[in-house]
Amino acid sequence: MSRPVWRQPVRIAEAVESTFQRLGLESRFRESEIWRVWPMVVGPQIARHAQPHALSYGRLVVHVTDPVWLHHLSMMRHRIVAALNKSLKASSVREIVLRVGAVTAPTETGRGAVPNDDAAAPDPAHVDRVEALLKPLGETPFRDGLFRLLLKAYRPGERGPSR
Repeated sequence: MSRPVWRQPVRIAEAVESTFQRLGLESRFRESEIWRVWPMVVGPQIARHAQPHALSYGRLVVHVTDPVWLHHLSMMRHRIVAALNKSLKASSVREIVLRVGAVTAPTETGRGAVPNDDAAAPDPAHVDRVEALLKPLGETPFRDGLFRLLLKAYRPGERGPSR
């Protein structure tokens, strides 16, 4: 039996990022940034009435609350595409398709409400611990998803992640 080769330790952010690159998932995570930047790009009023629903082959499907907003945003869609791509620093969005559909209320962080299986909101102390754990990651493309994953993994009554 041969001994495993010892490799130098690496930061978790570097390990996760290189894994995503190796698996070809980096562009998908970059595309997922659309949901994070949407409220900042379109502003709070539009974000209350329109939210991204799906992205496929550069076509962003956006759900709007009613036909009035559908008409209003159809006039602005080229500007929104340009602003999204500028914010993402990539040409991820080719076109926007608008549909009347379900729009969740934005939270105080600007993101759409994340469906939560538990009726209770996470403990603020737990949210602070998760933020502290993820601080070394900076603004990497997958940080937001990992934050939501850690919050969802926490169940009230159980011990959350430690420092």
